[in-house]
Amino acid sequence: MFSQKVTKQLRRLLLQIKTSSLLLLLLVISSVANATEIQASMQVSPKQCVAMRQGQACYVSVQLSWQVPNLGNYCLYTEGRATALNCWENTTTGEFNESFDSKVNLTFSLRRQNESLSVATAVVKMAWVHKKKGKARKSWRIF
Repeated sequence: MFSQKVTKQLRRLLLQIKTSSLLLLLLVISSVANATEIQASMQVSPKQCVAMRQGQACYVSVQLSWQVPNLGNYCLYTEGRATALNCWENTTTGEFNESFDSKVNLTFSLRRQNESLSVATAVVKMAWVHKKKGKARKSWRIF
């Protein structure tokens, strides 16, 4: 009886080890498959947009290009917008040109079609000639 209990426990332990090993192997394979996507790149020009005063909209014409190692369907998104700016089918490269007006940084992300994970990102940062001061001064005084 004692040896049957030990045998059952050992079998159960071996099954757990096999299951854990299989899950770990699948995780490693998934990481290796995604590692090629890390080589994806995206370039944006200009890298900065300058407005006169902080809080004012900045107007910029963006030229963007991207490259990925794997052939596929890719879409370009920008933060704050649910729909894709543009999509490309069965390709490894793409270019995009468009004018934007924004008060915040423009973050572009390239994703595989119908996926939410970005394979490449690029940012156009906002800058100002004059930053806002703390408290607005009144233009007149009594004393």
